[in-house]
Amino acid sequence: MDVRKASSSDIQAATGLVELDRRHRQKYQPVFWRKAANSAAATQEFLAKLLEEPGTFFLVATEGSQMLGFLVARKFPVPPVYDPGGDTYLIDDFCVLEPRHWLTVGEALLSHVSTLIHEHGAVQIVVVCADRDLAKVEMLRRSDLAIASNWWTKSLK
Repeated sequence: MDVRKASSSDIQAATGLVELDRRHRQKYQPVFWRKAANSAAATQEFLAKLLEEPGTFFLVATEGSQMLGFLVARKFPVPPVYDPGGDTYLIDDFCVLEPRHWLTVGEALLSHVSTLIHEHGAVQIVVVCADRDLAKVEMLRRSDLAIASNWWTKSLK
């Protein structure tokens, strides 16, 4: 497996992984995670923009020509009432091809980006994870991350 900086040729495969992930998350919370009809096109445009964004780390894990996963870490402003002592990076877009890849591919991507952002002065990462994404949760726990906050939701329909 090769972990490297993403290029424009990776956008289509990353978009495919995001769409797959959205279909799974939609099962967990059908309203909160409801996939928009134009989500693939919007994602492709968004990821292309992130690729060019300074201070953003966009990594992919590949084996041969197949993308196994990707991760995007972006500098995230901390609310002014908190002072973690340095920069925080948000990892929201973080997908793998299959749940079984979280403990290998996901862990490799997270480890790699953690090293990179630490070298750039960051003191903290925040990773978004759906509550019922159990394979990802297990990888995050094994990687010494802890839950800092939960979002609770209720449909009002």
